[in-house]
Amino acid sequence: MNSFLNLFSFAALVAIVALIAILRKGIGTLSIRGKMKHAQPAPWNLQEFLNLNPSSPKRNEFYKFSEESVRSHAHRFMGRFDGAILHWEEVPILDMIIENKFPVSYLPEKAKKEDIFQAGLYALALAETGVSCSDTRLVTIYCLQDVAKRCLEGNSPKLCGDCGEGKNFSKKFNQSEIERNLARIDKVWYGKSRPKPNPAEENCRPCPYSKSGKCNYSAV
Repeated sequence: MNSFLNLFSFAALVAIVALIAILRKGIGTLSIRGKMKHAQPAPWNLQEFLNLNPSSPKRNEFYKFSEESVRSHAHRFMGRFDGAILHWEEVPILDMIIENKFPVSYLPEKAKKEDIFQAGLYALALAETGVSCSDTRLVTIYCLQDVAKRCLEGNSPKLCGDCGEGKNFSKKFNQSEIERNLARIDKVWYGKSRPKPNPAEENCRPCPYSKSGKCNYSAV
């Protein structure tokens, strides 16, 4: 009888531990759209949130921050992201960085490298402050300017992530990749290295020299 009770107790303990693990993991299994939908506007600014006692925010509650400035002292840059969703566990967790882009005439078939890089810089700056970015997604939302203007003027209740007229792209934050790209830029920006031309339509289209006649490598 005692052996049966011991076996039953052990099985119950294993089941409880497994259930806790599943519940803790559940927050990470929500879709990107689900996190956007469930995120509530943060009642704090970003700095206040990062300095909170872990018990202050509700565990597994998503909070959305908009137009907040971040700074990297290690890499010497600062910027302002469009949106970010974070939650607290033992440390603050960055679920995603959201960048909104408003092209004039066409929506891209894939996220532009420079837009992903920009979002990655914001995540890199937050990682420097102790925020966990191991599962961070870099989300880029493209919407034509005329469509965005119509939504704004019509006070549309739709979220940009739910609108069927735009395009959403997501990529996992890769800190080492962002740092490698940043190191190449720093060699030109702070060092004496000359930039290497890489003529291609996707590179030249947004370049201010592509139509001015000053660039010898223009592809458009």
